[in-house]
Amino acid sequence: MNRLVMLSGLLGVLFFFLVGCGSQTSGNGENGGSTNVSIAALNNYPPLIFKQNGQLTGFEYDILQAIGKEENIDTEFKEMKFDGFIPGIQSNQVDIASSLLIREERKEVVDFSEVFLESGLVLVVPVDSTIQSLEDLKGKRIVATQGSTTLEKAKELAGKYGGEAKPLKETDALYLDVENGNSDALILNSPTVDYRLTLDGKDTKFKIVGEHLTVDEHAFAVKKGNIELLGKINSGLKTIKENGEYEKIYIEWFGK
Repeated sequence: MNRLVMLSGLLGVLFFFLVGCGSQTSGNGENGGSTNVSIAALNNYPPLIFKQNGQLTGFEYDILQAIGKEENIDTEFKEMKFDGFIPGIQSNQVDIASSLLIREERKEVVDFSEVFLESGLVLVVPVDSTIQSLEDLKGKRIVATQGSTTLEKAKELAGKYGGEAKPLKETDALYLDVENGNSDALILNSPTVDYRLTLDGKDTKFKIVGEHLTVDEHAFAVKKGNIELLGKINSGLKTIKENGEYEKIYIEWFGK
């Protein structure tokens, strides 16, 4: 009898242990058939991804959510500084990095998804600025986002035309830096600049000088070799382009 009681007790302990272990999920595991992924995201990069009324929103945010819905992915957005995106992927702090432009040097350390948006970098100055062309950047200070392709372009222009490149960590601080006279111009991606100028309307304090400085492709990045997650992203992106969801989101944020 005692042996039977002991055996029943051991079986009970084993049952609860197995149940408990089976209910746990990891940051990139399965949970009821869905995949859990964490995404490095900016919170100040309108209209791609930014905070509004305390919640993340934007074109890129909506695209990721739509992909997640199609591929049964549960997304968790982690707000980070831009220069921490790639290190975050490499150290497994996050599974996906948003807001990245495809660059050859980046391809060496991360894998990119298919392109979800095309754009270009633009030079922005105050509306009353004497800077009318790139040649006018001589002796001028150009501010850009630290760790991004905007800073690379700022350094390139500064070297070519005899100016100075200045890095700042926060994207929304670039406009303030120029407005306060600490810098003469800034460089950002065209979608976020167009969105800012549209919101400001006739009261805008800034203007774009010349044409696009680059032709850029936006994509999502994952850790080198994470073929499974990359496949889900590409599959979901393909689906929402085919079923019209991508176009719907695009029109909502860009109006055309």
